[in-house]
Amino acid sequence: MKLRTRLSLFTVIIITLVVAGISVSMLFFLRQLLYSEIENNQKTTFDNFKKSCQDAVVVVRDPLAINEYSETMKKTVPGLAYAVFVHRDVQFVYGKNDAFKALFPSIVQAFRVDSDQQKIGVSQFVLSNGEQVLDLAAPVTENGIDYGVVRIGYYERVVQAAVGKKLAQVQKIVFMVSTVAFVIAILVALWMATQLTHPIYLLAEGAKSLGEGNLDTQIDIHRNDEIGFLAEEFNVMAVKLKELDQLKDDFVSSVSHELRSPLSAISGYVELLTSKPLEKILPEKRTKAFNIIQESTTRLTQFINDILDLAKLKSGRVEVRKGPFSIKKSSEELLSLFRPLFDKKNLQGVCAISDDIPVIQADEEKLKQVITNLVSNAYKFTPEGGSITIACEEDAENLTVSVIDTGVGIPPDAVGLVFERFKQVPGNREKVGGPKGTGLGLAIAKGIVEAHGGRIWAESEVGKGSQFRFTLPKAAVAESIQANIFS
Repeated sequence: MKLRTRLSLFTVIIITLVVAGISVSMLFFLRQLLYSEIENNQKTTFDNFKKSCQDAVVVVRDPLAINEYSETMKKTVPGLAYAVFVHRDVQFVYGKNDAFKALFPSIVQAFRVDSDQQKIGVSQFVLSNGEQVLDLAAPVTENGIDYGVVRIGYYERVVQAAVGKKLAQVQKIVFMVSTVAFVIAILVALWMATQLTHPIYLLAEGAKSLGEGNLDTQIDIHRNDEIGFLAEEFNVMAVKLKELDQLKDDFVSSVSHELRSPLSAISGYVELLTSKPLEKILPEKRTKAFNIIQESTTRLTQFINDILDLAKLKSGRVEVRKGPFSIKKSSEELLSLFRPLFDKKNLQGVCAISDDIPVIQADEEKLKQVITNLVSNAYKFTPEGGSITIACEEDAENLTVSVIDTGVGIPPDAVGLVFERFKQVPGNREKVGGPKGTGLGLAIAKGIVEAHGGRIWAESEVGKGSQFRFTLPKAAVAESIQANIFS
């Protein structure tokens, strides 16, 4: 059974139970209300008749007027069986009729009352034909004198018939209203079920499309509820899957290139060196072959190390071991190591760090790797005759380290991408020449900086150079921490 059918059926059942419950409850309480209203009307009628009898006997002293009252009530009061007054002194019944005679053949004995009986008495009697009569009785007294008893009887079948008639009318109205409400509720339930299930259907189709490899799939659902939030997350997931797929392609492409080129060089020169005895190969060719094999091996080793470092950062297994770290000392050492490379391109390496910059708690080896990656990146994209400067600023909480070059610069739309894995600025390599990089150095630098609790960013202007800056907290923290950089 489909979800839409289940929701519709469930809603219909709930609506049916609610409508039925409301209807039954309303009819029950209405029945009670009608009976209560009839009882109140009967009591009012009885009180009025009693007052009329009292006036006729005590004030007017004309008991025969009671007969007129009784006849009038018989015509105007529905279900009236009798309305009589029994005079105690004369032992006579005024307003008598057949129902009264059938109930009370012994008139005087039937209406013996004590002088202190003031409350209305309610009784039920059954006529010889089986019809029930509700009898209301009360004494008529004045100044302690007991004049007699007032009695009124009502046919219960008439009362019940009146109640039944009104209930039937109400039932008809309730049925019509309930039917209309039921139909409207079903339509609303179907609409709501469609509103709930259609987005789910779209999400299912989108998931199926993603499973078939259509990574451009997006769900067009705009709602301010949980389903809308799920659709937004689905679209974000689809974009991330596409990015991961592109990252996979970039990784395969980069790995293929980084492995193929040095392996081809190694294979070619090993074949050259093994094709004939070494003494028959010219010394300069042997030296060149060994140098290229060494360079290719170093390049492969560096690439594999970068992959392993990146995997550690991604999995959160990178361990930061903090100790005393001098940014000035480390920068000078690194610039000394780069000096031979700078001389080849006639580049000027400058350490513009004041002696007042404090020593902080940090992982020296990993931060040296960060600075090395930034300087190496600056070296690749700085033409001959340029300069690379390492600077550092201090504020109350952080050190801000900058690697500044006079290279080709980065376009504004690419500045935010340079720290992503395997991302490189298109066209920059062609401007300066040299081997293509792996696109991992800046991603690794970002992970190490964030593992120290800092942040890293780039500022650049095309044709004028770039500044790569990162912050390091000055406050000492625990000896080692685990950080998941890419979570």
